Amino acid sequence: MVSNTSYRVNVDNISDESVISIENGTLHLYDGKLKVHIGNEIKEITTTISSDNIIFINNKSDFPTPIGGVITLEDNVTYFILSLIDLTGDRLVGGENTTIIGGSSENCILTSTGLTNGVALLSTEWTTPIRNISISDVDTAIAIDGNTNPPLALDWDGVNFVNVPNIGTINTCDNFIFTTGSFLNSQGLKFNGTIGTIGIFNSLLRGDGTSGNIIEIMSTATITRRFRTTYSSIIVSGSTGGINVDALATIPTEGFILDTVSFSGGSTYLVGLNETSNDSLFSNCTGIVNTAVNGQAYMLDNATSTTIPNTTTFVKVAGTTIASADNSKYNHSTNRLTCAATVNRKYLIQCTLSFTSLSGNVCEFGFYDSKLAAVRTPSRTKSTANASGRAENIHFACVVQHSIGDYLEIWCRNTSSTTAITVSDMNFLITEIK
Repeated sequence: MVSNTSYRVNVDNISDESVISIENGTLHLYDGKLKVHIGNEIKEITTTISSDNIIFINNKSDFPTPIGGVITLEDNVTYFILSLIDLTGDRLVGGENTTIIGGSSENCILTSTGLTNGVALLSTEWTTPIRNISISDVDTAIAIDGNTNPPLALDWDGVNFVNVPNIGTINTCDNFIFTTGSFLNSQGLKFNGTIGTIGIFNSLLRGDGTSGNIIEIMSTATITRRFRTTYSSIIVSGSTGGINVDALATIPTEGFILDTVSFSGGSTYLVGLNETSNDSLFSNCTGIVNTAVNGQAYMLDNATSTTIPNTTTFVKVAGTTIASADNSKYNHSTNRLTCAATVNRKYLIQCTLSFTSLSGNVCEFGFYDSKLAAVRTPSRTKSTANASGRAENIHFACVVQHSIGDYLEIWCRNTSSTTAITVSDMNFLITEIK
C-alpha cells in the first residue's frame, strides 16, 4: 500500500459518483487499483483511457528505448506530450497510424539537442495526425515519404515549427492539411512527388530572413487537386522568399489558390507564378496582385484585307493580332482569345476597330463565339464605309458566359457587295464581371 502522500485532485469518474472534488486527499494503491481515501470513505478511481493505446510522455524515457539513435514509435498508439521533451540527439520514426498530440503547442514541445544537421527529428511513411505540438530548435523537423504505404494523410492542427531553418520534405501524400499553426523563425517546407491537396488555413508563416523559401513546390511535384492557403499571414524578410513554385511542377489550372492571405516583410513573396498564370487563383490578398480573368488582342496598321465571299456570310477578320502582356487565363492566337479558366464566369466582351471598304458599303461586325458556333446576335453592329477612303470607327460589345476551351473571334461581312474589308486597327478586350 502506498499512502500518506497529499494531493489536490479533481476526479470525474469515481464509482457511481458523477464528480468528487478533493482537497489534500490521500491516494492509495490497493490490490493494484488506485483509490482515494478521504474521511472514512474509500473510493476506487476508474478511467476510460487504456494504457494499451495511449502513452503519456513527460520524459524522453517514456518513449520506446532508442536503438542506434532511433526511437521507433508503435503502430496505432497515441503519444500525448506533456512538456518540453528533449530527445538529446535521438530521432523519432513513426509507425502505422501513430498519433502525436499535446495539450498546447506553447508548452508541449519536441526537440533534440545534438541531432545531426540534415537529419529529421520525425520521419514516417505512414498517416500521422499531429495536434497541439511544437517542434523546436532543430536543423530539420520532418521527412515524410508516402510512396511505401499510400494513401498517406497528414492532418496537423495547432502545430508550430520554432527556430527550424529546414522544416523538411513531404514526398507524396494524399492530403497535407495544416490548420491554426505557425512557422516561427522557420522555413524550408518542401513538397515533391504526387500530392492530392495541400491546404494551409488560419496560420502564420514567418521565415528567419536567411536564404531560402518558406514553402517550395519542387520540379518533381505533381499536385493533382489543389494548393490552397486561406486566412493566413506569410511574413518574409531579408533573403527569405515566400512561396516558390518551380516552373516544371504540375498544378491544375486555377488550382493554386490564395484566398485572404496577407504577404508582408518586403522580400519576394511569390516566385514561379503570378496573378496572370493559368494555374493561379488569388482573391482578397494583400501584398500581391489578385487574379482578374481577362484577355486582350490588338492590331495596329494592318494592311491584310479580309476576303468577302458574298453579302450574307460572316467571315473571320484577317490580320495578325498581338496579345496583351496582361492576359490572364485567356490564351491568344491570331484573332482568337480562348478561355483557360476552369471556374465558369461571365465576361464583358468589347471591340473597337477601324476599317475601310468600297465607298458606301455597309459593313457588319460581331463576335463569333465557339460556344454557339455563330456570331452573337446582340453584338452585331453595322457601319458605312467612308466615301473618301477614310477609316471608319466602330465599337460593339456583349456579355457572355464562358467555360474552359470556349473562344471568341472578330468576324465581319459586307452587306452591300463582295468588296474586301480591311480592318487596319483593332482592340479586342475580355474582362471578368464580378
